[in-house]
Order: sequence, then C-alpha cells, then structure tokens
Amino acid sequence: MIVMRVEKPKEKYDRLIADGYCVVENVLKEEMLERLRLVTDQLLDAQTEDERAAHRSSGSMISVYMHPLFAELVVYPRALQALEALGFLRPKWSSGYVISKPPQSPPLFWHQDWWGWNDPCSYTALPQQLFLMYYLVDTTPHNGCLRVISGSHLNRHPLHDILPSAHGEALQRVDNPDHPAYQHFSGEVDIPVKAGDLVIGDSRLLHASHGNQSDKRRTVITLWYHPFFALLPIGMQAHIGRLRQRLAWSETDWKRINELVPVCESNVESLKWNRNPGPELK
Repeated sequence: MIVMRVEKPKEKYDRLIADGYCVVENVLKEEMLERLRLVTDQLLDAQTEDERAAHRSSGSMISVYMHPLFAELVVYPRALQALEALGFLRPKWSSGYVISKPPQSPPLFWHQDWWGWNDPCSYTALPQQLFLMYYLVDTTPHNGCLRVISGSHLNRHPLHDILPSAHGEALQRVDNPDHPAYQHFSGEVDIPVKAGDLVIGDSRLLHASHGNQSDKRRTVITLWYHPFFALLPIGMQAHIGRLRQRLAWSETDWKRINELVPVCESNVESLKWNRNPGPELK
C-alpha cells in the first residue's frame, strides 16, 4: 500500500491547535471524487422543495447514513493516513452530512458545532472533536468557500455573545438576511481549496461560508471524528458512543468502519448537551 505523504505535518498540527484548522492537499483521488459527486447529486436531486427551503442557508443537511458509499469515505485510507501524520493515531468517528449550496444561494451563518461546553476539557487546547470537510469542487469566495474566525475555538469573539442557537430554523431559512450571523467580521479568514483537498478543523471553531454566486452546486461532505476519544471524560464518551444510526447502512457497512466506531461500555449518564460556551472561554 502506498502511504500518503503529508507535507510539513508538524506545521499543520501546530496550525490546527493554534488557529483551529489546517488543510491537507490532494487527499481524495479522482475516482473517489467522481463516485461521491454522482451519489451526492442523486441525493440532492431527490430533495423536496420544503427540504430545500428549510435549509436555505446551508443548502442541505443530508445524513451520510443515507448511502453506503459514505462508509467507505469514513475509512478512506488517505484520510486516516493524514490524521496519523498529524499525530491522531486512534480516532473514532460519529456522524456526518452532505452540505451542498445550490447556485445563487445565501451565505451559511456563523456558528460553532461543539456541544460539550459543560465539561472543563472543552476549554483546553486539545480538540475533542474534529470536522473533516471534503469539497467536491474547487471553492472560492464566489461559490461559497469556507470562512473561519481563526483562534475562536480557544478565545472568545463578539460573535459568541450575539449568535442564537446554532442550526436554528430561523437561521437555516434565512428569515432575516441582515442578521449578524451572515455578515463579515474582523479576523475572518477565507479557506479556498481544490476539489479533493481535506479541511480539518476543531468543532469549537467559529465558521461559516460565503454565498454561492455561481451557476453550479458547491457540495461539501463533513465527517466528525474524535481524535482522542479514549481520553475524553466518560460522560462525553457515553454520549458519543450512543449516536449509532442505521438508515441505508447495512451490517456490512458497519463492519467496514468497525475500528472507528466509538464504544462506551459504561452505563454512566451522558454529558448534558450544551452548544453555548461559558465564561471560561475568555
């Protein structure tokens, strides 16, 4: 097996820890890109008008459990090799979504995705959860590339105090396009990438995307991994270890990703879900 070579892995790791994100270039091979484009287009074409309207800001929120190809992506060797190069030797995986902005669609609202702010470990440098984003087309500010507030996973930003609940219905529908959640802020950084590049980010990082002003879809597949699952507090492990779904996945698909399935043997109570960072984030 040819092992993927990650350029300057220590620099990428240091950037992930300090800034909250890094980019690993050319992870997806063309054959996998084409398969993913075909499957995601089929899923997106099957959406109803009501589903599109409900997710006008993100464009879609289709669970990866809706097609078995995504089980292959979860254990895609080049991605796991990239994680290993950054020092994440035993990650676990929990969920993911197809998020596709249609042509001429508005920006994605600012938000962060972490839910474990009730535990003190959420205020430390090591990430509890990472997003792995695979863009299926080249991205720029014109067609809706990712934008982030660098360092906001560890440092409070004015957005933390003015954003409503992440992924709320009003934000998804873009009821008020003048809301601060869609605007530009000091410190934001654009992250344009090539199709097949991998964006790795801390789930606590404030992020959004530009609107898609092009005449083509801009699709990203976001997968959630826990790089240090075994070190997380048992209440977090309990919550993550009970997220398993089925939908279109078979037992064969689950066996494919068996090594990455988070398991919590304890009957301890799950950590209470909380998407709002406390005053400890300074």
